[in-house]
Amino acid sequence: MRFQVPGRLFRYVRRMAVVLTVAFAMPGLAIASPFSNLKPADPQPDAAALAPGLAVDYYGVLVNSLRELEGHMKYMEGKAGPPLPMLNYSVGMENVLTSNSDDMVGADINGFIHMKEPGRYVFLVHSNDGVRVTIGGQMIFEDPDVHADRFSDEIIVEISEPGWYPIHVLYFEKRNTSTLELYWEAPGYGDMDFVPAEAFSHLRE
Repeated sequence: MRFQVPGRLFRYVRRMAVVLTVAFAMPGLAIASPFSNLKPADPQPDAAALAPGLAVDYYGVLVNSLRELEGHMKYMEGKAGPPLPMLNYSVGMENVLTSNSDDMVGADINGFIHMKEPGRYVFLVHSNDGVRVTIGGQMIFEDPDVHADRFSDEIIVEISEPGWYPIHVLYFEKRNTSTLELYWEAPGYGDMDFVPAEAFSHLRE
């Protein structure tokens, strides 16, 4: 059964549409420019070399920011966890992502995202705690510190060349609840929804 986007997300998207309409009507109010220089994987990965989902390495750390997590990663070795089929985790106080821990988790997530059609992609990131999303060599979003559940603004990406694009997500959860979700509205995929499992892959070991 197809996932139904929560009503709060529809309300958020409608609110953003109003904000954008007002902003375009008000001279001098800045609007974030679309990201348009994302680079597809070169060469494109062979289908036989790909496995479903995104690869993830976990770090058991107590940090307050992505900068602190990166500092630990320089001298710690991550522990590979089960791949993430999607980025659709809002688990409350349960284990973080596919790790075996419910607190103090850093996650280094890598793989590919498939942009099967050229055109405009609109992303939303929902997170708790810190997160950074990089696609095709471009950091498209960062919310680097401890925070309660919150959505990003709309992130607009213009794709001229379809194919697999490298994706890197750096994420941590400090204590209590955890959320990491990635939504998109993409050509050929319909309305705003989770990025589907079929759009993610990583290289086989």
